[in-house]
Amino acid sequence: MAAIDIAMKKFSLFLALLLITPLLALAGDDGTDVPTPGNTIYKTVGPDGQVIFSDTPPSGSKAERVEVGPTNVQPIVAPRPLPTRKLSPRDRDRQDDQGPINFAIVSPQSGTTITPGQRFIVLQVAVNPVPRHGYRFFAVVDGQPWVGSSSGTSLDLSALERGTHHIQAVLTDLSGNPLAQSQTITLYVKRASLDVPDNPAPQAPQAPRAQPAPTP
Repeated sequence: MAAIDIAMKKFSLFLALLLITPLLALAGDDGTDVPTPGNTIYKTVGPDGQVIFSDTPPSGSKAERVEVGPTNVQPIVAPRPLPTRKLSPRDRDRQDDQGPINFAIVSPQSGTTITPGQRFIVLQVAVNPVPRHGYRFFAVVDGQPWVGSSSGTSLDLSALERGTHHIQAVLTDLSGNPLAQSQTITLYVKRASLDVPDNPAPQAPQAPRAQPAPTP
């Protein structure tokens, strides 16, 4: 029983120290221990052997003074700003992205027949939205890039030979990187032969032959 009483007294002392600890946060701002009532507790033993702890000395009874050391208070740390990262050139390009581009051939229409009398064939395209940093486009005729530069939204295809041709336009940036492709159209080109001109001039009707004079 004596061992149990000693253990209970030790547990009561530990519990009292634990309860008194928050009061010790009132210590001086300079970190030194200021003698206040909260830094000293008093231990008394009742008639029944019960140990009592108090922060004020009891009157009319003998009390044991217990000094409590300063409380270890963790200072509040100011929040640090979140790290920032500079945008790389690639990130800036992505941030400046306009999204998908609508690119299409608007003239001539697919299935158009180019007659022998039509000298000029102009490919017209539409771009929406227009790329901010400029653009170019070229034509692919029957699977091969067309030799010729574009001007704005027009491209000259007048040199197409006779026959059936499949044509597509490709939009690029100024560095040649592809941005979009148009639909594929089909053109039927008819050319006059070398013996018959494209626009033959009308000929006047021939005068009838004169009858031969009778012989005497």
